[in-house]
Amino acid sequence: MKADILIEYGDLVSVTTREVLKGWQVAIVGGRITYVGPKFNGSAKEVIDARRQFLVPGLCSGHDHFEMTLMDPVAFAEAVIPAGTTAAIIDPHDIVNVMGMEGMRLLIETSQSTPLKCFFMIPPCVPSSPELEDAGYEVRLEDVQKGMQFPKVLGIAEAMDFLRVTKQELEMTRILDWARSKNLPVDGHCPGARGTDLCRYIAAGPIRTDHESITTAEQLEKLRLGMKVIMRRGSIQEPMSAGELVNQLNDTSNLLLSVDGCISVEDILKHGHMSWAVRQLINEGVDPLIAIQMATINVAGAYGFDHQIGLIAPGRIADILFVNDLQEFRVEKVMVNGKIIQPPLTFPRYSYPEYALNTIQLDPVSTEDFVIQALIRSGRVTVRVIGVHDGGLVTEELLEEVEVKNGIVKTEPERDLLKVAVFERYGGGTRTVDFIRGFDLRSGAIAGSIGQDSQNVVVVGVNDADMALAVNRVIELNGGIVVATQGNITAELSLPIGGIITDINPRELAAKRTEITTALRELGCQLTDPIFTLSLSITLIVIPHLKISNRGLVDVNKGGFVNLFV
Repeated sequence: MKADILIEYGDLVSVTTREVLKGWQVAIVGGRITYVGPKFNGSAKEVIDARRQFLVPGLCSGHDHFEMTLMDPVAFAEAVIPAGTTAAIIDPHDIVNVMGMEGMRLLIETSQSTPLKCFFMIPPCVPSSPELEDAGYEVRLEDVQKGMQFPKVLGIAEAMDFLRVTKQELEMTRILDWARSKNLPVDGHCPGARGTDLCRYIAAGPIRTDHESITTAEQLEKLRLGMKVIMRRGSIQEPMSAGELVNQLNDTSNLLLSVDGCISVEDILKHGHMSWAVRQLINEGVDPLIAIQMATINVAGAYGFDHQIGLIAPGRIADILFVNDLQEFRVEKVMVNGKIIQPPLTFPRYSYPEYALNTIQLDPVSTEDFVIQALIRSGRVTVRVIGVHDGGLVTEELLEEVEVKNGIVKTEPERDLLKVAVFERYGGGTRTVDFIRGFDLRSGAIAGSIGQDSQNVVVVGVNDADMALAVNRVIELNGGIVVATQGNITAELSLPIGGIITDINPRELAAKRTEITTALRELGCQLTDPIFTLSLSITLIVIPHLKISNRGLVDVNKGGFVNLFV
């Protein structure tokens, strides 16, 4: 037997039997594995000595979004492949919110120019809650059917509108019934769902996965009801320890691991991507072999491509990581398609069409757009305030008294009571203004066209003039993130592709993000990642508790609007 490459004397991590096989050999021909065992009887053109190294399958994120990292597929691949991520399940609901199925087609086409193996799911909830917000597109069954004709599409992405699913809203039911008839996998999104409500939700698909649990008990219940639980790790804080659940289970094959887009490019470059997620699980008390399973064979098996990747075995693509220590789990070397990569990676850029670069249909705003009028001339009124937490997605509903002067409600930066506003950016002209606590700005504003999930323009600030200046600069950039103070722009990041992502080099993007964080630090904001907070914590109306959309203030638990004034 002849091989192109022979890896010798590596300690092979068998994810199927959860054991380490000492000193094994792996033969590769044409980018695929042809032999795995203790002794290869043949010759090879190239030999790699893997003594004192563990051989681990390439890692696969069980649920991910390019857009949340602010990177297009090319830049994303350049960032994550050297960190050991060689595959991902991609939900492109952000670009679909902006551009519909054409946006999804563009990302699929772009991703095929890199060796990162991307498998796509079609987002059924665009907008995420059509009764509560507006996006640039609305997905119907016909769109799902069209999307299933695209390459590398596996099924239906997270059904995040819990009430549309459980109340059997017509269009959602059409999508789920059709998916069932085609035996397509359907991903879930049901934070806090328990008991009868959870059963109704699962039965609608059946919906097979969930990545949004709030407690270990909730995760356990979902496993008992046949769901696959996807644990999310990355740059944000998660509410429970993985070890607490894993150590209760005899069978962990229904546990998957993902990053879910909730990671900054800075953290990818510094800590890793899925490799960091694996390391976080290990630090939470999970056996390294179980953590690796959750990031490899469990994902591949759940989505039906374990015949291609997810394990080091004959016939599979040779995506192999070289790791010196399983407990520390630092990826030393990465092989993709049978070739050792040499970072930094650089792939050719995709030429995006003009319509993908002109998606902000919002007229310039003025200070008048931020005025909140009270029913009294002067005094104090009680208002609902969105309370954000550093690194978290769940917000609080706070009740605070604020000052009224000449019939206008004022911000109180000394008490961290700032204004937040959302502008629909697809030509509808609607907006909402409310109060927020957690940014701790003493002056200035930050605005961005990255408000999840509809990607509307969201802005937080101390005064109306800087808020208007920041929003108008976002419009001029045709998408981006902008910091303004005292009438000046102090930092900005252009996001021209759909108004939400860029194809610049990951290190350049990290530098731009750092400039924004630094500018906000000088204004008093101490959030670890204010960009994530702006994007994920304020407008994500499928995550509890109090959020804001272009249509109004949303009580997520009740699934409806509430008044600013109490």
